[in-house]
Amino acid sequence: MMGDWKTRSFWLEQGDYTPGERLDGDETADVVIVGGGFTGLWSAICLKEADPSIEVTVLEQKVVGFGASGRNGGFAMTIVGRNIHQLAKMVGDTRAGATYRAMHTAIGEIEDFATSEAIEADIWRSGNLTVSNGPEQDVRIRQDLDAAERMGLPFTPLDADQVQAYAHSPTFRIGHFEDQALILDPAALSRGLADAARRRGVRILELTPVDAVEDIGGLRVEARTPFGTVHADRAVIATNAYAHSIPELRRFIFTIYAYITLTEPLTAEQWERIGWESRCGIEDKRILVHFSRRTADGRILWGGRDAPFMSGGPNERHDRNQRLFDRLEETFRWTFPGLDDVAMDRGWAGPVCGTVDCIASVNWLRGQRILYALGYAGHGVGPSRLVGKIVRDMLLTDGTELTALPFVAKKPVPLPPGRVLRRLLLDTSHKVLIGVDENPERADRALGRFALRVLQ
Repeated sequence: MMGDWKTRSFWLEQGDYTPGERLDGDETADVVIVGGGFTGLWSAICLKEADPSIEVTVLEQKVVGFGASGRNGGFAMTIVGRNIHQLAKMVGDTRAGATYRAMHTAIGEIEDFATSEAIEADIWRSGNLTVSNGPEQDVRIRQDLDAAERMGLPFTPLDADQVQAYAHSPTFRIGHFEDQALILDPAALSRGLADAARRRGVRILELTPVDAVEDIGGLRVEARTPFGTVHADRAVIATNAYAHSIPELRRFIFTIYAYITLTEPLTAEQWERIGWESRCGIEDKRILVHFSRRTADGRILWGGRDAPFMSGGPNERHDRNQRLFDRLEETFRWTFPGLDDVAMDRGWAGPVCGTVDCIASVNWLRGQRILYALGYAGHGVGPSRLVGKIVRDMLLTDGTELTALPFVAKKPVPLPPGRVLRRLLLDTSHKVLIGVDENPERADRALGRFALRVLQ
């Protein structure tokens, strides 16, 4: 079991963790939540805080934080969709502004909750620096700033000198900065949320894979496992990429594998070379972005770039890919040539739940007994807190201002039916996006022009 989860990421390796008990026989609950990542845990906590009498059971196939929640870069940001400009194009300025403000609140709530619960997850209010690496990315920076100005959102524009004051790189051009962003240890936060949920009376059962969730005559649901069945009034599917096994959800989700590399710890002199004195997170404006940050022990986490799309669900054989790790190191060296004496220490990957519009979806499946909440497309650490509140409101009320946000109100974009068409679309889309990122000067080809029209 140790080799099955503890080696999946740098974060999951840290500290001692003993999996909790697994299901043993049949049980009952008011709400059964399938998935012990951020979405499932925040949903459980929000439900219990709204009504402590509700009996909530969380079923997790491995350990809490095993999937994307324990393998991501550790950025909690306000991003919903690809960026604020694209979100406004899809849902309009009014809904985009409301979504951003709800996310702004959610980021603060993550920090406040961790403080009140004494969760040690290296949470740092870092702010997030978004930079351009080329003329085509300058355009995207300005589009974000224009959208933020229209909606009165706190994005700070940065010229080239101001960007270089955050971190020195010959590739960084203009940018913008958001103060409302955190960096953190995602596996530690997952474990801390699980402890907080248990203190509120949530029953969390690990090492308990769920074979099926069924609506029984519109009267109750059953979550069936190899070790017993949980009978409940309602169920929440919070498994993200692992929900690929459910045909109704497979219509609009796909798996993205996000790859991350990690350097050895830098010396003080090496940090001084690049002037990265703050612990701000950094993303660029590629379509398939690069993201980077400092860790508590002085490493640089560098991820992104290829992010291959998979027509099937998560597969452990994709957790390591040396070719993609090498390509990530190549862009790290290009970005920080002054760190040529810093070695890469390790790399890992995690399955991300992709959607066509990069917006998570919360809605009912098969009537109003089974709710699903998934599809963050790589930016789930922050939105999962907000989605947890939306799940609470969907289960306990007739509707709130949160259930009017695009997570619920916007219908997910379907993928083509059939394995062949689905795979063809995903493979072609990924190749086009890689081509536009790697050769922006050649993006005037027909497919490249189409991709840019869609994404900008």
